[in-house]
Amino acid sequence: MILGPGSTGTTVTLFGGSDPLDHALSNHLDQRGCKTHSVTVATGWLQSVTHAIMRLDTVAGAEAFKQLADTPAPRSHVVAVCPETDDDAESERVRDLCRACGVHHDVALILHPPLGADGIAASTASTTAALAATVADEMADHLTVGAPAFVTRPFTLDSGGH
Repeated sequence: MILGPGSTGTTVTLFGGSDPLDHALSNHLDQRGCKTHSVTVATGWLQSVTHAIMRLDTVAGAEAFKQLADTPAPRSHVVAVCPETDDDAESERVRDLCRACGVHHDVALILHPPLGADGIAASTASTTAALAATVADEMADHLTVGAPAFVTRPFTLDSGGH
């Protein structure tokens, strides 16, 4: 049985760090009718997952994402979330990993400015809220797992007007 957007039958596994962004993501997913299962330790990819948000700046997200490329089934919808970097080699490594995962899974990459980089709490809070809304929208808009693919989704502060 395929469950539609906002269905309470959809559980999204959040590989993250139990920080303000993870809490905002859980709240936004809850508003869209999704349940959240949080993983904050380096367990690797969990075979039962079909919907996941992976924070690549966390130990849990990075480890799970590395293993996902070698896990062809079940096909999963994955939103990879990663801070932008000036390191071209690191950016290319992340994109290569996304492409490898996209061979078997439906993968979207959302790059964002580093949170808290400017040291202004209000700015960080609004950026976190906007990012959480963007990521939750990407997940909720694709609750039916699509064909294997890799896409990069844009994030701007304007995207968080929810």
